[in-house]
Amino acid sequence: MKSVARWYERCIIEKGKESLLWAFIAFVTSVLVSRLVVLDVEKGRAIFGYLYVKGYHIHHFYYGILLLIISNWLALIRYKRLYRRVFKRIASVMFGGGLGLVVDEFGLLLTMEFGIKGNYWAPQSYYAIGVATFIFLGYLLFLKAD
Repeated sequence: MKSVARWYERCIIEKGKESLLWAFIAFVTSVLVSRLVVLDVEKGRAIFGYLYVKGYHIHHFYYGILLLIISNWLALIRYKRLYRRVFKRIASVMFGGGLGLVVDEFGLLLTMEFGIKGNYWAPQSYYAIGVATFIFLGYLLFLKAD
């Protein structure tokens, strides 16, 4: 356990990549969870169903936009020095999770026409998820943070 803590300190904290790592973990988690929930709903086994408001299906894309807005607001406000690290982590997790929810429905949004149901499983979603993942990993593994 001490070796993991030393690696985390040396490779993540000292290089200024802690926020990015938390955002990446939240991104991957939100994509996987949203895909599993949609799969379960479509097979009729889900604990949670889709949210409808006045007959309109509220996609998780909107939750993602809300998380992105809140995370950016948290990143911009000034907070006490004592809580800076905690707020930075919270904002990072919210950003990664929100980005994952938006990118997950990328193919659906591209294939939807005039309110007609789009294709959630469109390949464009997988391309967008792959591009975002490689950008995260490229920055985490190869680029230096400021």
